[in-house]
Amino acid sequence: MQSGDKPVLHPPSTGPRRAASPQLQPPGRPSPPVHAGDLARPWLWAALVLALLLALAVIFLLPPLVSREPPSVDPDYPVEPAPSPAAPDGTTDGAAARAQAGETLKAYLQQRARLELVHAASWGEPEWSQAAAAANAGDRQFSQHRFVEAARSYAEGLRRLEDLAAQREQRLEAALDGGRRALGNDDGTEAAARFTLALAIEPENAAAARGLAQARVRTDVLQRLQDGREAESAGDLAAARAAYQEAVALDAGYAPAGAALERVTQQLADNGFRAAMSRALAALDAGRLGEAGSALKEAASLRPDDVAVADARRRLAGARRQVQLEGLQRAAVAQAGRENWAQAVELYRQALAVDPRAGFARDGLEQAQDRVRLHQQLDHYLDEPTRLHSPEPLANAEQLLAAAGEAPAGEPRLAAKIGQLRRQVTLASTPVPVDLHSDGETSVVVYHVGRLGQFRDQRLELRPGTYTAVGSRPGYRDARIVFTVLPGSAAQSVEIHCREPI
Repeated sequence: MQSGDKPVLHPPSTGPRRAASPQLQPPGRPSPPVHAGDLARPWLWAALVLALLLALAVIFLLPPLVSREPPSVDPDYPVEPAPSPAAPDGTTDGAAARAQAGETLKAYLQQRARLELVHAASWGEPEWSQAAAAANAGDRQFSQHRFVEAARSYAEGLRRLEDLAAQREQRLEAALDGGRRALGNDDGTEAAARFTLALAIEPENAAAARGLAQARVRTDVLQRLQDGREAESAGDLAAARAAYQEAVALDAGYAPAGAALERVTQQLADNGFRAAMSRALAALDAGRLGEAGSALKEAASLRPDDVAVADARRRLAGARRQVQLEGLQRAAVAQAGRENWAQAVELYRQALAVDPRAGFARDGLEQAQDRVRLHQQLDHYLDEPTRLHSPEPLANAEQLLAAAGEAPAGEPRLAAKIGQLRRQVTLASTPVPVDLHSDGETSVVVYHVGRLGQFRDQRLELRPGTYTAVGSRPGYRDARIVFTVLPGSAAQSVEIHCREPI
């Protein structure tokens, strides 16, 4: 307060508290009305003035940003008797008692403000109301100049608030435990109330948030379970599984729903297995081997280790082995005749999967794999002919051609590739004339060819490829030229000399 401001005394407010930090309210209430005849007595006038000054001193000792909204009085809290007449000096308990009451009220208001930040009014009953009732009693006593009693009432309110603050964690755990017990009893309403209380105490509590979500859907989950049981009783396992899946989707953590879904799913799998085995055996007896294999595969996917599956597989293998091998052999030979060697490899592998002892499949697979590798090696150079411009790849290509020899008459694709690679190897091996021009003062080096020294004109015979020529001359920057010699091309001209002085 500035020195020129006049203090204004406000009675305790009973209306709603503002969202922003309200201004501090004084603890007292208006004194009983004073009759005009009483004001004529000087001692009474002096007592009133002194009481007002002391009340203002207490008010402005409090922090300006701490406020309290006195709640309604607890009807069970004892009401103080009427005050005794004030002493001639204007106080009942003295200035020290008044100051003590003000300090205690200040501590009460500060503790209340801290608890309001954590929404204690929504979870702190009955202590919250009891503390407010004690503070209200202190307000009345303070306004009646019974400062010692007011200090005790404020202290009582402060003690209850401090006890409430100390109990916050305990109340949180109690609310969580109550919510869990209610969920265990399938009481979604009670669980929701408990978890809502827990979230009021600690809004970011993950367990409370999860519990509240479960509580809100518990009724729907129970209804889905009931629907599933009814469908299960009627023999409609598919509908029962759908109902149980909906229950699990609503609350994956609800164990009865998960157990019901697992049970019905297993029943459906058992029924599916029996149906598949019946189809497989019937198809085997009728000689429909493809149908039998499909049905047996379905049964094996449901129970891969079942003895009946193993027995049926042995029966099926014996019945279809010969037919299947003959068909695979015909298909593989046809693919090899078309030079589709990758497809032939796959067919021979299928045949060996049917019978690892099948000789035609072993021999045919070896030949087909050799042809696949040969075509891949030829394509390696044919797809990128510039590989042949380097000495090592060129040598490897020549070795490949020597090993391949001449293609059989029935393999025109292979013959075409071998002929094309021979032509490319020939071109890559044939030097091409390259004319180099310089100024007679630049020393020239061609990498992977040699040092040519100083010259004006010089012809080289170079194999196709990419070359780098570097010229050097004292007092000049080096010159670097990269040129490519193309296979089968006419003579090329390359000029290199140093031009830029240093």
